[in-house]
Amino acid sequence: MQILVFRLGEELYGLEVEKIQEVVESPVLHYIPRASTHLLGAVNFHGNILPVLDLASFLGFFHEQRDQRIIILASGLCTLALAVTAVGRIVTCDADALLPLQQEQQPGFHIRAVLSREEEMINMLDAARLLTSLEKT
Repeated sequence: MQILVFRLGEELYGLEVEKIQEVVESPVLHYIPRASTHLLGAVNFHGNILPVLDLASFLGFFHEQRDQRIIILASGLCTLALAVTAVGRIVTCDADALLPLQQEQQPGFHIRAVLSREEEMINMLDAARLLTSLEKT
């Protein structure tokens, strides 16, 4: 399994590469009037207009630095772009290496598992839970 690692504030997060359509370099952001404070704007992605979610802000990180690149979730998952603090590297691991979290122990969290790797902890983002949270806002 391949995981794109990115940073939110000082924490490492990851998403399976299969859930990502593309990482876009420096897209032009367009203002969305009356949008949520967590939306940075919208981008034209191959002719489709996608909202750009400030993921760090949405998850409660108080970190204003953002990478110039944005992560486009796979089209089958949703039509959403994610702005993160810093886009990192792709790592490979076995699915068995992921340590699942008990969902009832972490209400409101958006982490489904943790990958402990080379003295770092990578929180695996639960994209489905994130999307459900967005629908409720």
